[in-house]
Amino acid sequence: MKKLISLILILVFIFLFTGYGNATAQATPASETPAQTETQTADQETENITEVGPEEAENEEESDNTTLVVVFSATGTTRGVAEKIAALTGAELIEIVPAQPYTTEDLNYNDRTTRATVEQNTPDVRPEIANEISLDGCTTLYLGYPIWWGQSPRILSTFVESHNFTGITVIPFCTSGSSDIGQSDDTLAAQAESGNWLQGRRFPGSVPEDELRAWIKESGEINLEKSLRLSINDTEVTVDWEENESVDTLINLASAEPLTVQMSMYGGFEQVGSLGSSLPRNDVQTTTQAGDIVLYSGNQIVVFYGSNSWAYTRLGRITNMSAEDMTNLLANGDVVITLSLE
Repeated sequence: MKKLISLILILVFIFLFTGYGNATAQATPASETPAQTETQTADQETENITEVGPEEAENEEESDNTTLVVVFSATGTTRGVAEKIAALTGAELIEIVPAQPYTTEDLNYNDRTTRATVEQNTPDVRPEIANEISLDGCTTLYLGYPIWWGQSPRILSTFVESHNFTGITVIPFCTSGSSDIGQSDDTLAAQAESGNWLQGRRFPGSVPEDELRAWIKESGEINLEKSLRLSINDTEVTVDWEENESVDTLINLASAEPLTVQMSMYGGFEQVGSLGSSLPRNDVQTTTQAGDIVLYSGNQIVVFYGSNSWAYTRLGRITNMSAEDMTNLLANGDVVITLSLE
């Protein structure tokens, strides 16, 4: 009988101990439920996105730009000219996007009932712009548009009336089949009521870069000869660049990001390197001097520290170094040159 009582007591003790342990184990994680954990994680991720959001990064980059090219182009013709101007100046290109895009039917010149015809015949119409355009930090603005019915499109009025151009030099340009810029630039300047507006210029869609380059220099706002920089290893040199199509194309190559070229010594008088692509060429029999920069065979850039006679296309000349300095810089092993825009 005593053995039976002892066995019953042992079983009761085991049951009580096991139940207590399970209750404790179940109660422990109740202080942080899965729902709470997911909410905290989502909140943390939201905070991270807010702190390093791409829109803020883009705005910071935009604020550093002093030259902008802003263009409205319904068919792409004016945008093509704007892209060339942006490449030549190193400016950021921003397109005015209409909230309601223009169709081919909208632009039918021969139909008096089309959207563009009605807008151009209604001076107070202001088509809505879909995208926000910031001019923060801008000091020079190239403003491009097509000529519609002898005027700028009404969406340009929307743009200029919704921005403050104080402290900005505005340089209008337009494209058309034959019509001149007319009074469209003066009208936009009057509507803007702020900014320093220069006389605008009309270009065909196929305008060559040499013509645009000359126009940009005439505006006095940007000196393209100083916009293309050349460094040899870690030494920046001053270059008097030629005004030709080869240099224009070189500027285009360096506009997106600095162009780095691995050079090699050759002949005891030059460093030569491949550009990775061909440039327009106009080879002329030339006797080079120390400091001359030329294009050889269309796709190789050559910097001289001595003299040679061959058919080259001239690109420029280093003006701030003597022949002895050029020899010290280039005659002691292969170098790397970097071409970049200001």
